[in-house]
Amino acid sequence: MGHYSVIIVGAGLAGIMAAKKFSEKSVKYLVLDKGKSVGGRMATRRVNGGRSDHGAQFFTARSEQMKALVKEWEKAGLIHTWTNGFHQMNNVTELNSLSLHNDGYPRYAGKNGMNALMKELAQDVNIKVDHKVERMEWIEDKWSVIVRKGKEAELISFTADQLLLTSPTPQSLELIERVKVEGNIKEDLKATSYFPCLCAIVALDAPTNIPKPGGIQIKEGVVSFLGDNQQKGISDTTVVTIHGNEYWSREHYDQEDEVIIEKLIQAAKPLLGEGEILEKQLKRWRYSKPEALHPDELVATTIPGPIAFAGDIFKRGAVEGAILSGLAASDWMLHRNDQPSSANN
Repeated sequence: MGHYSVIIVGAGLAGIMAAKKFSEKSVKYLVLDKGKSVGGRMATRRVNGGRSDHGAQFFTARSEQMKALVKEWEKAGLIHTWTNGFHQMNNVTELNSLSLHNDGYPRYAGKNGMNALMKELAQDVNIKVDHKVERMEWIEDKWSVIVRKGKEAELISFTADQLLLTSPTPQSLELIERVKVEGNIKEDLKATSYFPCLCAIVALDAPTNIPKPGGIQIKEGVVSFLGDNQQKGISDTTVVTIHGNEYWSREHYDQEDEVIIEKLIQAAKPLLGEGEILEKQLKRWRYSKPEALHPDELVATTIPGPIAFAGDIFKRGAVEGAILSGLAASDWMLHRNDQPSSANN
């Protein structure tokens, strides 16, 4: 189906930022993603005429590299500052413990939702969505990548000089199960881990009791975060994101949808207000956020062939970590001594 200098697995932040760097350098690349759209955990849903960011809620900029990107995105009107800190409380039932923590670091969000930001960043990027990578192997000095398109039984194949895997490490490890990569790379990747997150999205017919700016971080109990998407500025109607506590989510991950939703709603009820629930949905994030990070910004080797691993599990974690990891991986590929030939997409 075609040969590329680089094939990237995953159209989340790490993959798209790497792809944009390859575009700038006229490297022939392809991004493959099993999802229906780009973005990964930078996810937004339409619910009852409103919007809900139900994955990543915000991001910060601590490094100079990230600050430069934020400045560029602000100028382009892609993001806005949501707040410099959230209300925090010990437990949803302890309303008297509610207090606003402002640490001076802006929390940024996509102007029309996190996924809208991703779609803007992915414009003109060579991406094939609904393409699930089934396996890969190093054959005759190139990578062979076998892909299933949609639900079709037929498999298609691509080849590449280099591979960049940006999917969660358990998924990446599954793809390279039969590949003999250098040294302890597989063992090091297996040492990383993720928390799951059970997320309820609730549309209401009245405002919530969540105070401005519309976000509450909760230290204990069933719920870890409540986000009022109307106050956040991305929804015209009242839609609330309820993120389950990571340990609670792990314990209850395999329960029935309706049971999980009701438990999350009941736990958050003191802050949801008196409005009637118009619609409710559940999203399961199996790989929500890093639990055990890899200490480096990326992992890369040339044995058996050039392959790199990047994403939010590396070094910093979170949105900024994913971006910097993807850019570091693209730099590694661009500056190898045996850099692959480049061509226009």
